[in-house]
Amino acid sequence: MIGGITVKVCGITRVADAALALDQGADFIGINCWAGSQRFVAPELRENLLREIPQQKRIAVTVNPTLSEVMNLIHEGFAAVQIHFDPLTKACDLAAISEKVGPERLWLAPKVADGEAWQPELLKLANTFLHDAHAKDAFGGTGKVSDWKRFQSLKNANPSKKWVLAGGLSAQNVVAAVEAGANILDLNSGVEILPGLKSAEKLSDVRARLLNIKQS
Repeated sequence: MIGGITVKVCGITRVADAALALDQGADFIGINCWAGSQRFVAPELRENLLREIPQQKRIAVTVNPTLSEVMNLIHEGFAAVQIHFDPLTKACDLAAISEKVGPERLWLAPKVADGEAWQPELLKLANTFLHDAHAKDAFGGTGKVSDWKRFQSLKNANPSKKWVLAGGLSAQNVVAAVEAGANILDLNSGVEILPGLKSAEKLSDVRARLLNIKQS
């Protein structure tokens, strides 16, 4: 934790960046296992990366995975699987995945347009939910700020779940995000030099600002 705030650094592609994020206090490290992402890490390259990350901190990031793919990621050594999906397309059998791996090993990130409501039946399928910015042709990692009002509403209405705020978070707005009710932050593009290449300076700046919240 950093200043009492749980932090996930996502889109890690290099051992050096994993070590950097952990040194700065990251609680979770997200590795993109979806080939459609510009931050994708191929299976043959993940072994060395995972070796440098404590098992309980490893989060596999996917889009519409099959049950077999999720099971393979768990067997690969990930603590949990973060699933991005469009609830309207039914391209992913979330119920089957949840039943097999358990809600505690899933982070669900439904793709829902700003202002629209989440489907309540999703809540029983996972313990952790990631609220990301909506983009028509993308699944996360866009740098766009998400709908914070909807995030607050979901978190307040479902306090038994863990709610992760993602979408365009950086040193410039993490304090405001915490003040808006977020206690789990997902950092990605806002702490990068280029997609998949993290910035030590930006991560350090985020850490300093979060620590300052605790001190104040």
